[in-house]
Amino acid sequence: MMHPQIDVSPATALLDVPVHITLSGFQPHQLITLNATLTNGLPGGELTASSHAIFQADENGSVDLVSQAPLFGTYEGIDPMGLFWSMNVQTLRFYSAYSLDDFQFTPRSTEIHLTAEVNQKPVAKAVVKRVFVSRDVSITKVKEDGLVGLFFSKPHPEPKPAVLVLGGSEGGIGSCSQFAALFASHGYPALALAYFQCDDLPTDIQQIPVEYVQRAVHWLKQQPTVHPDKITVFGRSKGAELALVTASLEPDIHAVIASSPSSTVNIGTDRAFADSEIFSPQSSWSFRGEPLPFVPWTEEQSRQFRELLDAGQRIDQIHKDAWRACEWLADAEIPVEQINGPILLLSADDDHWWPAAEHCERMVARLKAKQFAHPVVHLRYADTGHGIRFPYIPTTRIAQNGGTPKNNAQASEHSWKEVLAFLEETFA
Repeated sequence: MMHPQIDVSPATALLDVPVHITLSGFQPHQLITLNATLTNGLPGGELTASSHAIFQADENGSVDLVSQAPLFGTYEGIDPMGLFWSMNVQTLRFYSAYSLDDFQFTPRSTEIHLTAEVNQKPVAKAVVKRVFVSRDVSITKVKEDGLVGLFFSKPHPEPKPAVLVLGGSEGGIGSCSQFAALFASHGYPALALAYFQCDDLPTDIQQIPVEYVQRAVHWLKQQPTVHPDKITVFGRSKGAELALVTASLEPDIHAVIASSPSSTVNIGTDRAFADSEIFSPQSSWSFRGEPLPFVPWTEEQSRQFRELLDAGQRIDQIHKDAWRACEWLADAEIPVEQINGPILLLSADDDHWWPAAEHCERMVARLKAKQFAHPVVHLRYADTGHGIRFPYIPTTRIAQNGGTPKNNAQASEHSWKEVLAFLEETFA
């Protein structure tokens, strides 16, 4: 006599590796509710989430998520990883994200608990272990030459291409460290670099020196596991803007991956200093002691931005209006044609933060007009929002990001494969 069971293959795998889930030993055509629960799902923070799907067993009493869609649940259609990205998030926050000494990249893995129920009674259980960073990757805190970062690297017998990772306007070290951990797990030494809101770094994005990121590039070049002539900078959102700016000024960067970027330098803060009530728009970045030309906002736009942000509403129209009104837009545009290597751009048509797809098209047109000598790829995802990340994590928080959970999940899965392929092809 067969007993109900859940089989997962592989039961333990890196976070970006899909798994195969099957159910067996049930009665033919029996209704089965499969629940997934995540309780410890964020390195250096807290993430709790859950999902479910109701299946009908076949004539053999089996269900295969690779070929079968749920009757009802948190996702629709055939999707082997639907239970993972469709999780409803109950808790999401970082611990001590703005202090390198206090920040710990733990846990290094998490568990997703699967429970099969029949008539609301649990009849089978399984555990899926999702690994955030491979066991052989070392994590080193970097506080040299004014830098604040985490260096992820495997023990390589020969130097490897490396990635400098820049997070977005969330600040701190937490978000960028997640990407760096995955890059290192795939064999690319990676430095997650904080550039504001961490230790002695600026508290806001205000004329942050590009030289700071250049120093990080030079630090990477000196590491034994890093090939000094094969360095990529990867940035998301505001970090993508900084990645493009830095690469246009630093010839030792040999490739750029910009996810949800801008084609211009933008306003960093609208105050001259913290807690000031005086409206004083500031450039995000500086170079050689001078602020870079940027797209400013009016005082009314800054007020509207804060109101919309507090209400959880989209703010991309403010950026569009500011760009259209900017009298020195040509000066604020990033000279991407000066980048010393291939460029991969990732954008979404329903980005609620800024119109990244339009800006990627502008950069592609500029590069073509300037007869850019290196390959350029723009991956533009329809009905997708700002939160293009790595695959198989919850994508259900869409209010301020845009898109749909399913489209965001598909874009994250496809783009991440393209990111890894881009690195392999660039430095083959």
